[in-house]
Amino acid sequence: MIEIVCSRQYAIGSKGSYYFYCLLLTVYCLLLFSCDDAPKKLFNDAERDLLDGRYQKAIDKYNKILEKYPRSGYSDDTLFKLGETYFLNLNNIQIALEYFSKLISKGGKNKISFKSQEYVALIYDEYLKNYDQAVIEYNKLISNFKKWGDTDANQYNIAMCYFKKGDYEQAVTEFKVFLEKTPESKLYPDAMYYSANCHYLLGRYNEAISGFKKLMEKYRSGRYVADAKYGIGMCLEEQDKLQEALSVYKEVKDVYVNKEMLEKKIESVEKRLKERGR
Repeated sequence: MIEIVCSRQYAIGSKGSYYFYCLLLTVYCLLLFSCDDAPKKLFNDAERDLLDGRYQKAIDKYNKILEKYPRSGYSDDTLFKLGETYFLNLNNIQIALEYFSKLISKGGKNKISFKSQEYVALIYDEYLKNYDQAVIEYNKLISNFKKWGDTDANQYNIAMCYFKKGDYEQAVTEFKVFLEKTPESKLYPDAMYYSANCHYLLGRYNEAISGFKKLMEKYRSGRYVADAKYGIGMCLEEQDKLQEALSVYKEVKDVYVNKEMLEKKIESVEKRLKERGR
């Protein structure tokens, strides 16, 4: 609290100067206290603009907070809101990335920094398709934000980044880490499926078949069985075991999701068998 002391010893020259000095001190204090409320009011006004779809007005107010009150308690929230607004409402990925990165660079290990890091990893992965950088960002989530982050999901995402960029060997390694550490994860069957697929894409058909069979043993019903059987069929086809492949394809004919693709597979194998029999 600031105590205003207007004693005669501070009067300058005359009674009028004394009262003028007291007035200046009073105005100063009012301005000082009102400055504490200014960023709060701006932030609340920006939030209302955001809810009402006035995105540019909200952005202007958020930026005003950063320019005029950079040391206020609203700085982190403002950077995050700017990032979200550009990402979710204005579809400007690059600017969103700049705001999220600026918040993260402040070094805070809190929930809002964690959420910003999640956005950054997502942007590099799904929007910019920069899988190498996405792996770095997912690793930051694992290393720096264990309190809030889902380590299972982030390890899975790392493996999927390698899968999507075509580095199937490294993807197998990352999926193995996931499968060994997180047997209860809801992503476990997906990891088993993609791991087996990696072996298929690397031409290791027996290992792929083994992976697909393990998936079927663990999950005896649902789409995983159909997907695994289809994968086994592809492996058998690549090994030129056409009759076996055809039998497997027909087993999943009524349950496989992509029926059009399966029909083409069946037709292709039947045609090859017919030509072979001539």
